[in-house]
Amino acid sequence: MFRNYLKIAWRNIWKAKQVSAVNIIGLAVAIAGALLLCITVYREFSFDNFHEKKDYLYQVYREEFHADKTESHSNMSFPLGPVLKAEVPGIKALTRLANGATVMKVGETSQTIGLRYVDSAFLDMFTFPGASGSHKLDMNSVLISEKMAGIFFKDQDPVGKTVLLRAGTEWKSYTVAGVLKNVPDNSSIRFDALARLETHPSYLRDRESWGNFSLEVFVQLNPGVSPESFERRGKIFMEKHYAEDVQRMKAAGARKDKFGGVLHLGLLPIREIHFSEHSNLQDAKKPILYMLLFIAAFLLFIASINFLNLTLARAFTRAKEVGMRKTLGAARSQLVLQLCGEALVLFVISLALGLIITWFVLPHYNSMFFSKAVYSFSILLKPKFLLGILAALLLISFLAGGYPAWVLSRTHTLLVLKGKVSSGKTNYFRNTLIVTQFVFSCLLICGTIIAWQQMNYLRNRPLGFNTHEVVSIPVSPDLNGHQLLARLRAELEQQPDILSLTGSSNNFGRGLDGSQSTSIINFQLFDKDVNGHWQAVDYDYVKTMDLQLVAGKDFDRSMGLDSFGFVINERMAKQLLALGIKEPVGYRFRMDSEGPEYHINGIVKDFHFKSLHEEIAPLIMHLNQQDERPLYIFVKTKPGNLPASMKTIEAAFKKAAPGQAFLASFVNENTEKQYKFEATLMKIFISGAVLTIIISCMGLFAIAMLAIARRTKEIGIRKVLGASAAGIAGLIAADFLKLVALAILIATPVAWYVMSEWLKGYAYRIGISWWVFVLAGLLAVLIAAATISFQSIRAALVNPVKSLRSE
Repeated sequence: MFRNYLKIAWRNIWKAKQVSAVNIIGLAVAIAGALLLCITVYREFSFDNFHEKKDYLYQVYREEFHADKTESHSNMSFPLGPVLKAEVPGIKALTRLANGATVMKVGETSQTIGLRYVDSAFLDMFTFPGASGSHKLDMNSVLISEKMAGIFFKDQDPVGKTVLLRAGTEWKSYTVAGVLKNVPDNSSIRFDALARLETHPSYLRDRESWGNFSLEVFVQLNPGVSPESFERRGKIFMEKHYAEDVQRMKAAGARKDKFGGVLHLGLLPIREIHFSEHSNLQDAKKPILYMLLFIAAFLLFIASINFLNLTLARAFTRAKEVGMRKTLGAARSQLVLQLCGEALVLFVISLALGLIITWFVLPHYNSMFFSKAVYSFSILLKPKFLLGILAALLLISFLAGGYPAWVLSRTHTLLVLKGKVSSGKTNYFRNTLIVTQFVFSCLLICGTIIAWQQMNYLRNRPLGFNTHEVVSIPVSPDLNGHQLLARLRAELEQQPDILSLTGSSNNFGRGLDGSQSTSIINFQLFDKDVNGHWQAVDYDYVKTMDLQLVAGKDFDRSMGLDSFGFVINERMAKQLLALGIKEPVGYRFRMDSEGPEYHINGIVKDFHFKSLHEEIAPLIMHLNQQDERPLYIFVKTKPGNLPASMKTIEAAFKKAAPGQAFLASFVNENTEKQYKFEATLMKIFISGAVLTIIISCMGLFAIAMLAIARRTKEIGIRKVLGASAAGIAGLIAADFLKLVALAILIATPVAWYVMSEWLKGYAYRIGISWWVFVLAGLLAVLIAAATISFQSIRAALVNPVKSLRSE
């Protein structure tokens, strides 16, 4: 019997080639798109899941509840960790982690590496398995990754060998105690080598400094200890060790957290670091990933609706066959099994084709959206994926075959034999599914247009400084930034295409070195808190970056006092004006009672030194001191022949720093990288919208074809009675276009709400215009009309004699 069902299923599929092709191709494409998106989401949610003790691992962060805002920070002071473990019960282990990008040297081979300074408990808490040697660190040893072992030692065993690491301006020798396996790609904590925290260049200076926040702290809680109990005790801890800060904040009207404190010490689960704003990762990705998951489910949903609609329509054209089977004694369960079996065969074929498409498309998907092969087809072999695919297989097959079988089997046999079977007086079920399809299609069209507008706005909004003619050059940690800047000035000052050079501690955006940094300084004036971003710059910074000076003057080489002078932005000036300082330019003050006296040289117009995700903040620029070397050098060129200017700069750099990698890039390239995730999202949105519309139209095309086939005699009678071909085509199309219009009305308020919430994530954003929804509606109507018109016109032009020949 089962073999007979399969044979009949195959015959019916082959008999209705067009409908079957629409079913199979539409569902296969949707499956491929959904799988690609699910692979993306699955990998992102797999970050840090490989740690064996992940359920007990947390990152410590602090929150400051000021009167008008809440500030969150993940950086901690050196002494906080050990004291926290001693005073707060429930902590089984604790480690501090300090970043320390440095240069490693072995013989003639040297390279910048990611060095992390950690406490001895680090490898006991986190799962970073070893490859060879010991995994214990002492004050004179390091652990390196397999990748570094291959670079520096080739085929030799590195254990016991000596390496040199640059610490500030000096080289220090370490012994390689062991080799660790390479850090997994889905790890939020990344490193090339590990050393003990006590060997950090700033350790002796900062080990008792509670106010210098420069490292991260991770804890492993005892089983049964909740993060909430830790945070409750953290209030007492912060009030004890930061009593002055607490009193100052309370005097300024600070708000209280749920435990009654103004300084909050919180815990972030290790698996949330990849998504959290508390981490060093700038993007909060989780909402975006849920959107991708929604698109994946949506693609499958639309394809499944097509599948169900077409199967339903095809089943009703086979009413006489079903009636004959009922007459011959077929039970309802047998009818259900037969139609479900046919749906299952179609779905299995679609699934196989979808997997093949995924296999071939995945490399291009990686390169198009993520610039490297981060996603693997092997993820689909995970038990969760296999169970999900199996569940979808059974569910869609049951719905697509079970519902038509239920309708046909409950109808009187005589009516079934006459072919007088309907899914409802006005096809409510079918029409509801079509409306639902186009509601989601309109949502994606609106979302795509608005996302494109926002991205275009981010790209084109004036940032307040020169982005296109300025080259950014990262300075390697083993180079003296002051010396390199002086050498480049000497090499380039005579070049006609080079206008000026300067240096800074901060880059704009994210350069080829991949790093971003910021420093914030807090001090008091008139017993009020003053804070601002703290940036070290060199002479000609204002000139090189084309900043607009609105008051005062730039740093002047002829004035020695400039070493204690500041150039501030308008936002910082407003903060000073609010304190009663009537004329900020020339104002003199001390940041603490024992520090030097500073003065304000000038004020520049506000510019976006951070991304457009954030509002412009107060900024203080001061001159680089000898112990505060520039980390980036900026070169302003003449417009016109930028590639030639870049070659000139590269030649000068190689002469000034032989053997060093030239990682220069134009500033506009760096700033655009701040919105890379949004750009990727827009590509995925567009791809999802196009796929959705195509699949929806394929379903609408097939439904229209089957609906017209059921109205063949009606069309013939209308033509005999004098109806024109245009009138008949319009009548047929109107039935479907009404459904599309209803979908537009439903989708418009939903799209407005969803995209308004999304835009709130940007400090600078577009307003949503009414014409977006009009355009989306027109596109939906035009696409639907074009899809239906072919079948409508074809049906209207058929000779009525052929339509009525069976009467």
